[in-house]
Formats: sequence, C-alpha cells, structure tokens
Amino acid sequence: MFWADQLANQAVVRVEKDFAEGKINEKCAVIRCGQTPSGGKHIGNLNDVIRAYFVYKSIKEKIENKEWNGKVKFIHTSDDRDPLKDIPIKIMDLNGKWHESKDLGLEKFLGMPLCRVPDPFGCCPSWSEHFTKVWVEGIKMLGIEDIEIYYNNDLYKQGKFDPYIKTIFENREKVSEIVKKFQETKHENYIPFDAICPDCGRLANIDGFHITSLTDFQRVENDLNSNTVKFKCGGKEIKKKKTEGCGYEGEVKISEGKLQWRYEWPAQWGIFNTTFEPFGKDHFEGSWKSGQVIAREIYNIEPPIPFVYEFFLVNGEKMSASKGNVYVTQDVLKILEPEVLLYFYTKKPEKQRDLTLGEIFRLVDEFDNVEKIYYGAEEGRTEHETEDAKRMYEMCINKKFSAIPKRLPYVFASTLSQIYGEKAIEKVQEMNKKAGQILYDDDLAKIRLEKAGNWANLYIPNSERIKIIAHEEAQKIYLRLDNKTKELLNKFVEMCEENLSGKEITLKIGESIKASGDKELFIKFYKACYMLLFGKEKGPKLAGFIDTLDKDFIIKRFKAE
Repeated sequence: MFWADQLANQAVVRVEKDFAEGKINEKCAVIRCGQTPSGGKHIGNLNDVIRAYFVYKSIKEKIENKEWNGKVKFIHTSDDRDPLKDIPIKIMDLNGKWHESKDLGLEKFLGMPLCRVPDPFGCCPSWSEHFTKVWVEGIKMLGIEDIEIYYNNDLYKQGKFDPYIKTIFENREKVSEIVKKFQETKHENYIPFDAICPDCGRLANIDGFHITSLTDFQRVENDLNSNTVKFKCGGKEIKKKKTEGCGYEGEVKISEGKLQWRYEWPAQWGIFNTTFEPFGKDHFEGSWKSGQVIAREIYNIEPPIPFVYEFFLVNGEKMSASKGNVYVTQDVLKILEPEVLLYFYTKKPEKQRDLTLGEIFRLVDEFDNVEKIYYGAEEGRTEHETEDAKRMYEMCINKKFSAIPKRLPYVFASTLSQIYGEKAIEKVQEMNKKAGQILYDDDLAKIRLEKAGNWANLYIPNSERIKIIAHEEAQKIYLRLDNKTKELLNKFVEMCEENLSGKEITLKIGESIKASGDKELFIKFYKACYMLLFGKEKGPKLAGFIDTLDKDFIIKRFKAE
C-alpha cells in the first residue's frame, strides 16, 4: 500500500477511536502542517505541505467513495509571531522575482515578531503577510487549493493560546522538570514565554528579570487572573545571539506574548485537534520528543500521528535561506509542470534525494513513464511496481485525462525551444500535420516547450547549448567524412525527397547498416549527422528532430552543396 494511504488509514482509525471515547465532537480528521514566514520558503519546506496533502487527498477519496463517513480538514498555520532571527541574502517579491536584501536596513527589526516587521516591498501590511502570500501562492500553483490558512498572530489575539499559556504557569514544577530534561542550558525556573515589548516591539523572555524564585512564580500566577504578566525588556537569545532589550518595565496581556516553540507546537495540536502531522527529522530528534511529554503531561492532550521525512538536497547541497541558496516553488515551476514536481514528493520520503536541476529531464522522463504505466501503455518491472506507479500518478495529477496524454519529450522540447524559440510550437504542429495524426497534444506541448526552454536558458551552459551551425562550417565537416558515411547521407537525402518521415528514414538507414555488417558505421553515421547539424557529436533523437526541419534544408545540408 502506498505510504500516504497507510497513514490515511491510521488517521481514520485514530478519529474513530477518539470519537468513540468522547475526545472529539465529530468524526473529523485534521491534517495539519505549517511554516514560519521568515523569507522565501524553499522546496524542502514543501515536504510539510505535500506530505500532509497526500494524506488529506487519500482520506478525501475514502469519503467520496463512501468508504468512511467522516470529514477531513487540511490546515496550515503561519508561525508569524516567531522573531526575525536573521536577514536572508535574497528576498522575493510577489511577482516571483528575487532581490538582494543588503542596504535595506532590515537589521533594526531583528528580534521583532515577523507579524510586526514591515514588508520590505511595501505591498503588504507586514513581513509575515508578504512571505506567507508568496508561500501560499506557490502552494496553489501546484493545484493544492482546499487548504485553510491560519495565522498564529490571529490565534493569540483571539485568545486561542490563553488556556495553554495559563497551564504553563499553573504547572510550573512540571514545566521546570521538562525544561531541565530537554534543555540543559535553561535553569530550573525558566518560563517558556516571551512578551512583546510595547516600547521597542521586540520579544523579551520574562524569565530572569521578575521570575527568579518560587515566590515570583506565585506572583505571576496571581497576575494571570487579569490575563497579564509583568516583565522587563532585556532582550532574548536568538540563534545563540542575544538581541538587546530597551529596558522597559511593565506588564502586557498574555495575548501580547508568545509561547516558545517547544510549547507552542503542542498547543497548536490542541487548538486544532490535530490528527496527523508530518515533520522533518530535525524536529523528530529535538522538539518532537519534548512535545509529546508536554502534550500529555502539561496540556493533557494526545500528540498527533507523526510522520518523519528525510530532507533532500538541490544540486548536492543543503538549501539555506541565510546563504541565499534557495529554490522556492515559483522557481522550480518555471522548469517543471506542477504534476511533475508533486511526483518528486511521492517517492519514498524516508530516503534522502538530490534534485539536480541541470539533469531535471531525468525526473520528467520518469514521470512520463509513470503516466504511461497508469494508462496501460507501459508496464512496470513487477506487478508491485506497476500498482505503485499508478497510485503515485493518481496522487500527483490534478486533472485526469480521458486517454493517455501525448507529451513532448522534455529534452526534445528543450532542443526545439533552443533552436526555434517562440516558433517551436509551430514546428510541433507541422510534425502532427505531416504525420497525419496527433503525435503531441498541442496544449501540453506549449507548456513543456516553455518549461524546457526556461530550463535550457537557466541551467545549460552557453557552451552546451544547441544551435544549427552555419552552412559553411557544415561544408568543411562534410569534406572530412569517409565515403561510406557519405553514401549513407546520400540515401538519407533520397528518402527525404520521397517525403518519408524521420522515423521511417532512420529505420531504413539502420537496416542498411545492419546489412553491411559494419557496426562502427552506425556510430559514425549518427556522429556525422549531429556534426553537420550542430557541430557536436551528440544531439536530440534524430528521427523526431528531422521532421521539424525544412526538407530543402536537410537535402542541402546532408549533401553539403
């Protein structure tokens, strides 16, 4: 069974159990994910969303197929009260364009909640709203529409976190034990709550200023009757660096503060009655372990069904927003169709993978093959592989076709785009007309030509680009060919004059070479063709490419007249 279907089954069982025990009021599976809008969130962060989406989609299918009589929600939280910890080297505008962040004076906002940091582009009310919008737009470009977005800032204002904040103060001894067990650098009276300073706007931990003894704990607990805490703005340690506080002393409502991550995450589970949530192995090794204890022993709730995924690399490197080595959804969708990118995430999530952008055609070819398996045009190596491929395809496709889509091969599309530019689609249409049948679907071809053309411009070095060489250069190459190769080229020209297709011509040439018994001639012939066309020994599949060329051009080029 496909991994997402296994998890969907577990989620349904969990909901049925919780409903039967009276823990929830309705049979509703809540699938949750979230991100911190600290900047352009890269495609590694998409793991949270897409892993959750596949499980949500599987449960939704069960409901539509009358296999389960419950409900399902797909929830995404934006952790927009997290502080601005550092300034990304590059930031993206709403049009998907990257900009350098230096000289924008953003350092003065370090330590402030992201929801209170101004939008550097001035188009949204805040930093967090801008980058959440960029993030969500990327998600929707993948065809993931039915996702509910919640902002932590709104949840704090609405008092949704209040019960959990109060519980932290009321269970100070248990909290102290957990702090000592999982965070050795914190002292035993540490309180995992930060206040937003009304003077400088930065987050400041209330611990260490007024809360240093059990007596002070008691005083703060009493203050909770009015939902306020007293503090002194002395800054906060962020990424092993301490932001400077302004020294303000006073009190704020607990809704004007923030639980620290280890305690905020389990609180979110409780607020949404989370059934299932995926996360990376960094959380599994850290805050997940403490989160389970906090959920059960402090908040008296059960943690969600976890799903730990492995991170992946891009071009052999780990992505880092602070280093500027990031690729967001919008970047990758310039070179891939949404369904192909989604397909990448269907693969075994526990295995680390490397998305090599310079060889992205390999992923596309793999997707195209899975699509053929789904429609019965190909078969997997085993029955299991065939069934698995079909389920993976169903997960990543948003629109099912009545028949197998006829997609233009990616490398071929790249070649046509490099040579013909905007007129490449006309060449595809000419091929269909010449063949008297639809070789490639027009709409899909237009999309793939655009994606593969962008890929060529972005990731193929100029020295490796494909272009047809000048006729004078081809004439010099022709003179260096041996007589046997020239004879085959003449046969090629004769068949071209007879209006045979590229496939028919290459088949007949292959038969002629086989009859000659000269195995090396096959390699020499194709090298000669590519050299005469591109000045290189390799190129696109010749049979298809020949059909895009003008007949008179081929005759003149292969005769070197």
